[in-house]
Amino acid sequence: MRLGHANVAAALASAAPSSSKLVLSRQVPAASGAQRTLFTGAASPQRARLRVAAHVAARRALSTPSFPCVDANEARTARLLAQGPSLQPASASPTAVDSGPEPMYGAPRGYKTFACEESMSLDYGGELPRFDIAYETWGTLSPAADNAILLHTGLSASSHAASTPSHPTPGWWEAFIGPGKPIDTDRYFVICTNVIGGCYGSTGPSSPHPLDPAGRPYASRFPILTLFDMLRAQFRLLDHLGIQRLYASVGSSMGGMQSVAACHMHPDRVARVVSISGCARSAPASIALRYAQRSVLMADPNWNRGFYYDEGRLPPHMGMKLARQIATITYRSGPEWEQRFGRHRRLAAPRKENKASAGRVSDRSPEDQEQDPALCPDFLIETYLDHQGESFCLKYDANSLIYISKAMDLFDMSDFALADLARRRRAAAVASAADGSTAGNADQYARETSCLADEESGQGDEPRMPRRQHIHTLSSPSAHAYLPALARGLKRLSNTPTLILGAQTDILFPVEQQRELAECLRMNGNDRVRYYEIDAPHGHDSFLIDVANVGGALKGFLD
Repeated sequence: MRLGHANVAAALASAAPSSSKLVLSRQVPAASGAQRTLFTGAASPQRARLRVAAHVAARRALSTPSFPCVDANEARTARLLAQGPSLQPASASPTAVDSGPEPMYGAPRGYKTFACEESMSLDYGGELPRFDIAYETWGTLSPAADNAILLHTGLSASSHAASTPSHPTPGWWEAFIGPGKPIDTDRYFVICTNVIGGCYGSTGPSSPHPLDPAGRPYASRFPILTLFDMLRAQFRLLDHLGIQRLYASVGSSMGGMQSVAACHMHPDRVARVVSISGCARSAPASIALRYAQRSVLMADPNWNRGFYYDEGRLPPHMGMKLARQIATITYRSGPEWEQRFGRHRRLAAPRKENKASAGRVSDRSPEDQEQDPALCPDFLIETYLDHQGESFCLKYDANSLIYISKAMDLFDMSDFALADLARRRRAAAVASAADGSTAGNADQYARETSCLADEESGQGDEPRMPRRQHIHTLSSPSAHAYLPALARGLKRLSNTPTLILGAQTDILFPVEQQRELAECLRMNGNDRVRYYEIDAPHGHDSFLIDVANVGGALKGFLD
């Protein structure tokens, strides 16, 4: 007899009152001479296992999910509230960086300080009544003071480029500076500063405002900066050290931009220029990436419009962590991450002998089991980004990141951009002279203004921004409409030996930007330009890691 759904229900209903052991059977045709039991009240081991699995699945579906990454953020907040913002962060994913080279950044200490008590007027109308510059030096200045190299840093670097007796911790360019190294300290006197606007000893948003009666930090009252403003402060340091002419101006990333700008401002004081992974004009794509970082940082409620330094307040640590994660994506490259991490996830239970290197893909074996997918970091690339953000979020001041990254966005060596800054400074000088605020340093103000651009001729040839143009090809920088204006802005470097390096995997400062810099200099008749592209997988950070190629080109050029 074949039972339909209705008959099954009837059989269940009739059997239920009389017996707790329900039997449902089906008669097979008489020809078979057999009877098969479909369901029995006596539970089989297999059925018991299925019931347990179903019970576990039901509990899992109804349980509150765990988020270790969110727990870590909340724990960091609790620790900050308990111990204060000086707490040093602990990595959430310490094994994620074991699989490849990483830059070294040491906490600054043992640096020297140049205290400038004279005011400095800034390009966009602000003023620093006084300022400090933190700096470190290596090597010995020659009697003629003609062997000095000014080293310009990236956005978040300190003056600690290499170890010193007072600070033996390795610096961020440790492999490049020292006796017999690419920048040979047996031959050269090297100076590296923390830029104005920074937080590692130089005056910045976290510094006390000299005009605040309570001595509170500038916070977001700090004036808008340009890279030219940073250089003016550095040249005042050089004056203090008695250095009239640099053997070379050397920089990478933001420092590569500054190195070019330094020679433009003082072509008579810079004998050579080295620009590594830099540019002469911040591109819209780079501006967009830095804007995204500032946006997530400023969206952190703890940022409090820049006023988070008061006792009892927390720094915007969550925004800083996210901003650093975005930045890290721009600093490295997809090919490197494919090689280091691939699509591997965390291991469920690393073997004891392999636990210390669980993040290394090369050390895994077929026996290793990956974790089930989770919403918190489980791909190794996710744990790497989490580590980078966690290890940085309390090391650097959020306002410094905002101000310095904005200064990078504003950088443009095109003739019309330089003329605009010069006009702004002259207008500010007129306004200041009216109230007598620049009477004491008018000559210096005029000199620092003329460093930007020549006086306007008044003959109708005022530089103007070119119209936007549809780009049909990116094979040559000459396809860009802005190139002639950029070349005109770089004409002061037409006689300066220049080394330009770029990394083919750089997405933050693509090699097209270094190519156009070299092309502009050559358009101006500079036949002493050396240009190299590095085929390294480390992206923008190649200037920190690729000692063989970057160091080799640098040493050959300087020597």
